[in-house]
Amino acid sequence: MATDAILLAGDRYHEAEDAFRGIGPILEAAGLDVMCTTDFASIDENLLKGTRLLVILRDGMEFPNGNDAPYEVWMQPHQEEAIEQFVLQGGAFMPLHNAGWAYPSNAGYRRTMGGYYQGHPAVMPFDVFVEDRDHPITQGIDDYEITDEQHFLWFDYDRVQLLLRSRGKDGRESAGGWAYEYGEGRVAYLANGHTLEILQHAMVQRLLQNAVRWALRET
Repeated sequence: MATDAILLAGDRYHEAEDAFRGIGPILEAAGLDVMCTTDFASIDENLLKGTRLLVILRDGMEFPNGNDAPYEVWMQPHQEEAIEQFVLQGGAFMPLHNAGWAYPSNAGYRRTMGGYYQGHPAVMPFDVFVEDRDHPITQGIDDYEITDEQHFLWFDYDRVQLLLRSRGKDGRESAGGWAYEYGEGRVAYLANGHTLEILQHAMVQRLLQNAVRWALRET
């Protein structure tokens, strides 16, 4: 049975319940029937069939041999293919925070996300600046300070529209969010989101609300 939106969250470093409580109500307020899950293996063509929106807030690592052993990448080729085709055929995709970390870097998932994780310093205060004030996702958004992981990412500047830029107190800058159309679908990435408190920050909530509406072509 298809659902309107799928929210995949939870990994070694991020509590699934933080994402479910911080993002789930936004999806429900948008009138979506939401399936919240930690089951990464369930993401495939059949699950996405009939779904309007896929949201991921989790990294690509699993530790089947214990936390002291090397991690394994959980996403399989058929899952990359399913996500890419889902978006190309009109689906909406919102990878959030660490959804570019430790995923396959040279195939369908990377193409669809439009960027890739490099690293981050410890949690600390930094500033987020609106780069594109005309985009629907940034409407009502003021520059803000937040205490979070400042994620550093490569992004496809020739394909995606940079919406937000983060700047650490040390002056280091990175992309804070982008959006673009991929095939018939839309992709919106937002970098903030390490904890529930961060997800409930007023500006982050507004960004998430705007991103859902834009990704679903409701703005």
